[in-house]
Amino acid sequence: MNSRRTAPIKVALAGAGMISWYHLTAWRKLGDRVRLLAVCEPDPERGSRRAAEFDIARVYRTAEELFAGEKIDALDIASPRESHVAWIDEAAAHGVDVLCQKPLAPTLAEAEAVIGRFRPWYRDLAEIVRSGELGDVLQAVMRMHSSEFLTDANGRRPGLERQPFMARETRLMIAEVLIHHLDVVRFLCGPLRVIEARTLHTDADVVGETAATILLEMAGGRSVVVTGTITAPGFPPRTKDRLEIVGSKASAVLDAEELSVLGPNARKIHYELDAAYQASFDGAISHFAQCLESGAPFETDAADNLHTLRLVEDAYSAAAVARSAAGAART
Repeated sequence: MNSRRTAPIKVALAGAGMISWYHLTAWRKLGDRVRLLAVCEPDPERGSRRAAEFDIARVYRTAEELFAGEKIDALDIASPRESHVAWIDEAAAHGVDVLCQKPLAPTLAEAEAVIGRFRPWYRDLAEIVRSGELGDVLQAVMRMHSSEFLTDANGRRPGLERQPFMARETRLMIAEVLIHHLDVVRFLCGPLRVIEARTLHTDADVVGETAATILLEMAGGRSVVVTGTITAPGFPPRTKDRLEIVGSKASAVLDAEELSVLGPNARKIHYELDAAYQASFDGAISHFAQCLESGAPFETDAADNLHTLRLVEDAYSAAAVARSAAGAART
């Protein structure tokens, strides 16, 4: 992002899946600063539905059609991750700035070749950490357990209804779900490296792993654990994170919509989940628009995402080594 863009910023969206609704809602909140010109989606029915929802005039099926038919300033990529690199390359060829949904690319190697802002509770927690109120961060544990891939009482699988493509992902729990949690712990704890990882496949109808645990290390050997599963009986289908940070002076616990500071200045902060979830998209897209208008650098650039993708690759490598060792021990 090297130059200013004059208002209104002309924007197109790539992808019309579940997450695109949040992107378009955030763009709409910018009012006259933005013109939403087009949606590009290979499924014309889905693309037309999403475009009609937001009064967007034109729908295209391919990148070639989009760039032939529109002159845009920015492309918002909300398509499946395997299409991200092609979209980035196409946008770069046309001199168009890009906002890309995580991850930048399916693998670290692809992301390196083409070389979010966070939810309100993580922003608040980061301020608490950076203020020194917790002292030195000694340990952090983050987990997400949901039943979204299990069949509910009505015979439905909420997670697969929302995002059917996830059933076909060969890398699922880490690359599609916990990648966001790895981003968060990097944001809060600083540079990390993977020490160990384990994955588990528990669903015959799903290709990829459905549970994973990653042990990471901060500076000075302090530990961070990121763990989760999408097939947890008894848990709700909608993901609600739990994060515990232990410091030398105080601790902090995020449990779903409540952030608690435990220590001398004990307090609780409550959030409304739906509003806060949309706010994370609003903040990212508003910040992106401001950078387009001013020419300032975006808060999280492509290089930042590479750090998280390296953790993803290292976690899969560690899990593979563990499986090989276990197999050898059994033979």
